[in-house]
Amino acid sequence: MKVLFKSLLVTVLLAISMSVAAGKGHLGFTVHYTLKRSAFDAKLDRVVVTKVKEKSPAMRAGLMPGDVIELLNGSVVAGASARKLDKEMNSVRAGDTVKMTVVRSGKKVAISMVAGET
Repeated sequence: MKVLFKSLLVTVLLAISMSVAAGKGHLGFTVHYTLKRSAFDAKLDRVVVTKVKEKSPAMRAGLMPGDVIELLNGSVVAGASARKLDKEMNSVRAGDTVKMTVVRSGKKVAISMVAGET
């Protein structure tokens, strides 16, 4: 019972949301990601866009809630470290171009956006 509770608590804590508007660059979208845990590490399972701000770089680029981010600047997202994703998004500066491939309704869509100032 104790192991089940601990496992459930870890799962709840790992299903977190992050806002992608960090550093001096602003993209204007929020994601929710879930993690797969192994004995020694936690890797991203799915990264889903939950919110896109009005008049943001993400909205102008065509990003939509429900999009599942598959590639970010050429790197595969699923199976990568959540810490790596956070670090990459926090390093975005105004004027940086962020490219991603998302899955929308079963189809891959290429998205490219230029970060604005926060």
